[in-house]
Amino acid sequence: MIRVASGLRVLALGLWGGASAVLCAGPALAEDPKLDLELFSQEELGEPPACAVRLWQAGLDPDTDRYAVVFHEALDADHTRAPARIVIGGEIVELERVATGGATTGYDLYPEQAYRSRDGKTRALLELEIAPEEGEAVGIDGGRMIVIRSGYLPFTVAVEGDAGCLTPPAAGEDLTDLFAPYEIGGDSVPDSLIAAANEAYECEWRDALMRSPVTAFQTSEEGAVWDMSCAAGMHNVGHVVAQVYIADPNTFSLMSFQDPPGRSRPSPHVLFNATWDAATRTVTAFASDRGLGDCGTFERHRYVDGEFVLVEYREKPECDGTYVEPEDYPLVYSR
Repeated sequence: MIRVASGLRVLALGLWGGASAVLCAGPALAEDPKLDLELFSQEELGEPPACAVRLWQAGLDPDTDRYAVVFHEALDADHTRAPARIVIGGEIVELERVATGGATTGYDLYPEQAYRSRDGKTRALLELEIAPEEGEAVGIDGGRMIVIRSGYLPFTVAVEGDAGCLTPPAAGEDLTDLFAPYEIGGDSVPDSLIAAANEAYECEWRDALMRSPVTAFQTSEEGAVWDMSCAAGMHNVGHVVAQVYIADPNTFSLMSFQDPPGRSRPSPHVLFNATWDAATRTVTAFASDRGLGDCGTFERHRYVDGEFVLVEYREKPECDGTYVEPEDYPLVYSR
């Protein structure tokens, strides 16, 4: 639930019927017919349950934004549902699912779901764009939640989300340092991986990795992500990232990076001048079009469920002699 003074934190949302409303902090005015729908903070959500359905406001990130989640429904290990929760005017409102529509997916999730509070005063309708199932988690690429309460106008918020379970580590398994960075010497990189990296980005990979070791991040008991870097030009250092089987690095696959809508990168496997934030499992990259650094691209990708998801892309195509920090380039895409 958001608590920000003076209305400094307001999030524009659509209202059912085409009018506009805001999702914001503070109590609603007595004469205001709009619902005071609020976002959970990470602290208020508490420790994650074994399994859950989460919806967050579209464009926010529940892993990095303190306030993002607008709907939360805990599931038992057998996917039995606890009451879903939303927040209205500082009050947590519990809702029970009463109807579904469309074809079911994993976690008994449907494209259309209706909820109602026990007192019957509050109702919510979920219209969800459910992604094709890959692995154990179910992604929700988009959709909307419509909240109806007696005496108020219906309120619509655009959402994204997911449904999934936390997998506990095996007994005695210590994965407390999961995704903590470590180094792999260049002489430990198999020839097959060197050849694959060179096919993606032509460079003197063996020599480069002997000078600058691989940066690795363990992703499971058996797997790791290897970030290999090599400079083939004057201004940019190329990075190729592979998913590697730790026991036998000859078993690997090169990872791909998503393109923003309407654009296509020269190679799906290459980033330039990449830096990592292990805490958020995010890699940031900047490609300079020339030495002055006054034009180029800036992008951020997050490692999620074994793949990279593009979360931000910026571009300054004009090499006009005016230097701008890459993170301030015009925004092309964000998720």
